[in-house]
Amino acid sequence: MNLKRLLVATLTATATIIVISASVFGDKSNDSFEPNTAQEAQELYPVNESGQTYGKSLDPLVIPDLILAEGTDGKTGYVLSSDLVGTDPATPEDAVKQQLAQEQDDQVIPLYEKDGKTVIGQFKSTNN
Repeated sequence: MNLKRLLVATLTATATIIVISASVFGDKSNDSFEPNTAQEAQELYPVNESGQTYGKSLDPLVIPDLILAEGTDGKTGYVLSSDLVGTDPATPEDAVKQQLAQEQDDQVIPLYEKDGKTVIGQFKSTNN
């Protein structure tokens, strides 16, 4: 259970840092960060038929599309990293609000097969 909290906290903190850094230092006309991250992810992780990377998160800066997780019923599957991190906030203030909301609420999200389509259960991340 502590590993799940650590994973969610790491992903949330990483996303917040990336969003804030991109808004402060990034050039909106040249979004070079995303392609490099996607390319690095494809080098680190296997890719399914839908083009999604999957596996155990090895690097907090290069996260696979589908992260290895254990469901509420003990099944092993994958959760979408976007489900854990949420949508990209528009401002740093929105990022802080989103992070505070995630810290207060438990999340229940779908648990998938490695195809990223077949739901096999649920994953619950607790923030207590």
